[in-house]
Amino acid sequence: MPNKHPFDDQLRQAFQGFEPEVNAPWNALERELDGVKIAPEPSPVNAANRWAVAAAVAAGGALMWLGKPAVDELIVAATEVPSEMPAIQAEPIPWTDATDAASFESAWDQFTQETPAFSEDVLTTDLGDGDESSSMASADLSTEPVQSALESASPAEVAEVVEDGMPSLDVLLASLPFTASSSEACEGVEVSFELSGLDKSLSFLWNFGDGSFSNDPAPRHTFMTPGTYDITLSVRAPSDGVIRTRTIQNMITVLPKPQADFSWAFPEMVHSGKVRVKLQDQTPDATATQWVFEGESDKSQWIQLEVPGAYPVNLVASNKHGCLDDARHDIVVGDRHGLGALARFSPDGDGRYDTFLPPVLRETSDLWEMVISDAKGQEVYRTRSVDQPWDGMLPDGTAAGNRSKFHWTVRCQAEDGTGKLFTDEVRVER
Repeated sequence: MPNKHPFDDQLRQAFQGFEPEVNAPWNALERELDGVKIAPEPSPVNAANRWAVAAAVAAGGALMWLGKPAVDELIVAATEVPSEMPAIQAEPIPWTDATDAASFESAWDQFTQETPAFSEDVLTTDLGDGDESSSMASADLSTEPVQSALESASPAEVAEVVEDGMPSLDVLLASLPFTASSSEACEGVEVSFELSGLDKSLSFLWNFGDGSFSNDPAPRHTFMTPGTYDITLSVRAPSDGVIRTRTIQNMITVLPKPQADFSWAFPEMVHSGKVRVKLQDQTPDATATQWVFEGESDKSQWIQLEVPGAYPVNLVASNKHGCLDDARHDIVVGDRHGLGALARFSPDGDGRYDTFLPPVLRETSDLWEMVISDAKGQEVYRTRSVDQPWDGMLPDGTAAGNRSKFHWTVRCQAEDGTGKLFTDEVRVER
């Protein structure tokens, strides 16, 4: 197989023209490929297919990210400074490096773990984003801290900074200028958040707007549902125990990815040890697709499989948003051993092996059809019933000759629509 650079011209053309501001789910696709079911005996085909899928994804990403800034930061301007509050002595919560969100109950318990009556004793400072409403929305959960709005600070107070250009803790608490790694992302893509001028002594509670929360100072969260999300950050300083909250409305837009899927069609009759299969793309709203088979990427919907074998086939699809999805199926083509079929039968009326029908077909719940063809590729018999096996008779009413060979092809379809094909030779012995 010739070596190809991952960013080959075919893939560049296939994914050309998608929006560059979107984060496509490269890591999610790779994890999906790592987690898919593989054959009991791994083969070089599986490894080659994984590389080719990665090449298809990477090529799409290269075109989508041309000219994109390294980080799309969203910094919130400061609007309010808290007044003096009763001090509550509290140790900072340990800073762990979790990668995603927790439930509200566990996050709130950690955020308010110092005293049983903490939610009754402290006041919550709400720092809104301009004219947009902002709150923790904790009232409709299990905890109801007392809500209190504080007077806004003057511009001079907000502008105070310490040496080296870093904001003082007072200014940091007043403005809560947190950022996101991207304002737009495809569903399934991880987004990271951080408070500018991070002070690890603070306690944190992030609300990602999708029912998930985190206590990490700089959390990473994966949004799994398309939509627009408000992000809320609440912090508590050990010096006074006051909760300060800020919400940025419509901070993250999550774009839908295509739902990649495909099926395939087998021929009715096979006359050799190779099967020509037609791939059928069933991805709705896809603007570009790429097939990956035996380590090669191609747009052709036809593949040829040698019997027997199980062949992994991948489809990489992209939509108008530049979001990607990957679908994989193993296409199975088997021989007589897969159905327990005999290599010969003797239709001589002695009651032993007088008819031909693979035994597994008598037990399966799958839909199936068997076609018998002669050496010239002409159909001589067709059945879909276990009560109608082939008895060796030809369409013209004559009996098949002794030691004559015929090809048989069985197409099976499971309840989930998955298709398999089995084909082999059978010899008549009288």
